[in-house]
Amino acid sequence: MEATRPLRQDHDLLRKKLLLLESALQVAPEARFVLREMCFSLQHLLHDHISRELPVLQRDLPHVRPEDRPPSVADHQDARSLLRTVNELLLGGMRASMPTVVLWLSKLIELLREQMAQQERAAFPALEQAADALPPEVPTAISSGMSVNEILQRYPQTERLFEHLRINRLQEGYESVDEVAWHHGMDVSEFLEQLRQAATSLAS
Repeated sequence: MEATRPLRQDHDLLRKKLLLLESALQVAPEARFVLREMCFSLQHLLHDHISRELPVLQRDLPHVRPEDRPPSVADHQDARSLLRTVNELLLGGMRASMPTVVLWLSKLIELLREQMAQQERAAFPALEQAADALPPEVPTAISSGMSVNEILQRYPQTERLFEHLRINRLQEGYESVDEVAWHHGMDVSEFLEQLRQAATSLAS
């Protein structure tokens, strides 16, 4: 489970975003600006998820026994391409028809849900089994899918960094590192590195 834990956390976060996007499509399908902001956020999360997912697939899939190896593993590249198309339509201003945008967004939501379900059903169990057979390695303890509260609970020493960055635990405690970085205009990779350094240096 530990091998795919960050990926499962990403899936949970992506599903929440898809639910919000789906609600927006039902309630206000003509709200171009709202859809544009939500799609930008989704694109950011999907990009970061893929950057975490590919190393796991490349590292662990070769160690899966041939009889246990899933026939195919959806890596979300086609979903990312579809989302890029939607964002280009939304950035095109009034030239893009909203019925077309809604149609492509609906396809994207369905595709991404299918891919995540397929990974969790077939690929993740095989990856976890392969990871268990590998020699142990030092994991990257803090991932971008973790919430502020989860990090503070495991590494209370990071509280000083959150305070320094003016991240309000009460208001943003349940948000992920990805979301907090986006809201505060920070680079996710740099923010993660700061958190990891703070946790390591203060813990030692």
